[in-house]
Amino acid sequence: MTMHPEIESLVRNSSRVPTLPTVYFRIRDAIDNPRASFENIAEITSSDQGLTARLLRLANSAFYGYPSSISSISEALTVIGLQQFRDLALSTCIIDLFRGIPSDLIEMRSFWQHCVATGLCARLLAQERRESNSERFFLGGLLHDIGRLILYQARPEESLEILREAKANHRLQFLVERERLGFDHADLGGALLEQWHLPKSLIEVVRRHHDPLQTATNPGETSIVHVADFLAHSLQLGTTGEQFVPPLCAEAWESCGASRPTLPFLVEQVERQYHDVTHIFIGGNN
Repeated sequence: MTMHPEIESLVRNSSRVPTLPTVYFRIRDAIDNPRASFENIAEITSSDQGLTARLLRLANSAFYGYPSSISSISEALTVIGLQQFRDLALSTCIIDLFRGIPSDLIEMRSFWQHCVATGLCARLLAQERRESNSERFFLGGLLHDIGRLILYQARPEESLEILREAKANHRLQFLVERERLGFDHADLGGALLEQWHLPKSLIEVVRRHHDPLQTATNPGETSIVHVADFLAHSLQLGTTGEQFVPPLCAEAWESCGASRPTLPFLVEQVERQYHDVTHIFIGGNN
């Protein structure tokens, strides 16, 4: 796929684009290495005290609901699973990457609150469908709007104009982005994840979360994140800048297997986990 030249400029040629921390790549490489032991992975993880503390708090939170306390990274690896641990490590690393975005564009706490809520909804929808490694759905939800942060960081004045136009004319922000820029934050987010060499399936989820029917390679996962984004907006759990609830794709709703009777249970579970998990990821009061 040919990349819009402005996206390439924003992502590939910008010194302001953050890079993932080395500890994540060391964890990923160790998990991908069949010769690495749980002790090796735990040792790498423990070299970052902040990451270790977050992962242990997450393992002991309502996110999992285990009856007994998990006291070490080695134990967490055993209970959670390797691939799930890798995705959670990436989730916790990304929260700290973006700094200095003007508050008149976005309040960062509110941004991450929406992203965490979307991740929780996606994870619960995936569990309802009995998908393997539901943490990858949480990660897709957490990252779905990350392109907005690149836009806010690199083009603050133009981003403010887009926000004002969307609000004044009661339009969806991502549609104004497409009109003014020739692309939207989802395209930008996909390009950023490519730059980070993350899995193609995750890139496609982020790139197509507003248009889940346009993906040929990962329709199920993309549909779940699309529906999760709709639910998080509807529940008014934070905002990444969008003033209105984006439209729900009926085909995506049908394909993700959700039903009206399951919605109250899903909402209850999201609300039960939300404050605990957002506190772990972004700290402070929710």
